Amino acid sequence: MMALKISLVTFPVDFGNVTLQNNFLAMLKDRADVRHYTFSPTEAPDNGERFTPLSRLLARFRETGKLRRICSEARREGRVVMFQQISPALFSLPFLLGVRSYILSDWTRKLYEPILGQKITNAPITWTHSLVLKAVTGVITFTDAAAESLVEGYGLPGERLHKIPMPFDVFGTDIAACRTAGPVRILFVGGDFYRKGGDVLLRWFESHRGAPVELTLMTQTELDLPPNVSVIRNNPKDSAKKYFRDYDLFVLPTRCDAYPQAIGEAASAGLALVTTDKALGAPEVIDEGMNGHVASTEEQLFRCLSALVADRERLERFKAHSREKLITGFSYAQVFARLASIIDADPDSQPRLEPGAKPSL
Repeated sequence: MMALKISLVTFPVDFGNVTLQNNFLAMLKDRADVRHYTFSPTEAPDNGERFTPLSRLLARFRETGKLRRICSEARREGRVVMFQQISPALFSLPFLLGVRSYILSDWTRKLYEPILGQKITNAPITWTHSLVLKAVTGVITFTDAAAESLVEGYGLPGERLHKIPMPFDVFGTDIAACRTAGPVRILFVGGDFYRKGGDVLLRWFESHRGAPVELTLMTQTELDLPPNVSVIRNNPKDSAKKYFRDYDLFVLPTRCDAYPQAIGEAASAGLALVTTDKALGAPEVIDEGMNGHVASTEEQLFRCLSALVADRERLERFKAHSREKLITGFSYAQVFARLASIIDADPDSQPRLEPGAKPSL
């Protein structure tokens, strides 16, 4: 079988996007003829320069020459162009004629508005994004939440929408040991400490002084912490997966997230999971009451945490289920097979979605 020819255009504007970019590249390696390009790389998180709206727009316009060459090459060589998020597809719009193209999307602006309680988009932006979403061959998403927003908020026809699992390095991740004695080891990962809810977790921990619990925070935020809280200052551009094996429970009381990559990485390592319903991708990984909890309030999160650390047998069952869950469909090979089936299939044989319907794996 001839290898798929894919031109992947990534958009590494934050650490979550960088992790997703790296997981996609690892998934495609040795499975596809892949060429990788970055769109507007001057905005990557390793650059400390601050952008104004105008300078950001100009930086992206300067990338259009590259995008034109990528699309011309794809048209000439029969390559499929895959864009990470809408922005690189938007600036490629004049060059997409005759090119098979897909947008990879784990969030939309409209998806965040109910969480933030404010408008972060407007009619012209929504119209423009809708135009781009309908101009590509298809849109590939990773969550029911994003799929629903794309159909209902942007009018994307269901037949253009596909859902795949988020790819994680399931079989390249060290697995947490079964620990039925000793303190429960809790890990938090969040470069943006307060948005990720690190302060919420600290409040819970402070209320459990003397309990057999150890807390480690992986963050770059400078904090005045109690002496019994450990901190890991890792490079936020690198995956945290090498650390997970030393812990039992991953907690992320986030206030706003699309699909926190650390949740999938923690599950791959076989950790129990507790997060909030503001982590919109969490239900893809967490089977409620089986390998973790998705809390809708701070009080509920506290109750779930307290009950879980008090029951080691249940905690170990949660850990085992996390690992089993990820093995069943989130590995690089499994996700690539799903992706290839979407790209290879004749459009008329694609699974169809009626407007308003949710895609299934």
